Amino acid sequence: FFDRSLNLMKNLDSKDHPFSQVIIMIPPSVTNTHDYTQYTSVPVTLQFRDQPDVMDLCTANVETEWFMITNSYHLVSRNVDLMFTPGKFVPVVPFTPATYPFCLKYPYCKEIISLAQRWNPRNSKVVLDMDMLYHTKERNDFCREWTERNGEDGSDLYAAHQPMRWKLKEGKIIGPKGPTGTD
Repeated sequence: FFDRSLNLMKNLDSKDHPFSQVIIMIPPSVTNTHDYTQYTSVPVTLQFRDQPDVMDLCTANVETEWFMITNSYHLVSRNVDLMFTPGKFVPVVPFTPATYPFCLKYPYCKEIISLAQRWNPRNSKVVLDMDMLYHTKERNDFCREWTERNGEDGSDLYAAHQPMRWKLKEGKIIGPKGPTGTD
């Protein structure tokens, strides 16, 4: 586990980015007490998960007003510029249209839209979670409602809505098991 997160941490200081701190979500089965301060000047906090990793969006103990989420396979670009609408300081939300050529011909993407349309039946965009800038208060409000609807660990996500044939592959649901930016 340390090797995967280390790759991200070792390269952080050589990048131009706006991140003021990093939270590393760690599985409870891993004993990771490594000191990341020798690899980056950005403050790093280790947080042991008490929910499945699909719940990281909701369970990361974020204290800043805004945040982004990634995983240890992600590489931070050399120069990270966050996009905002001119004059209003509203973040631009990266998305893929929920049309056949871009999404609906792919079962996983189609399922993301199907789940998101439980919240908003007119939803027609798939938000790219890893490039999304989240407002912490809005995330907290969303996650509170999401867990009320779907259970603390997402176990009720598919309970009330039996998947159709095309959503199953070898008896498994093709789709997210936790909250997404598209929701």
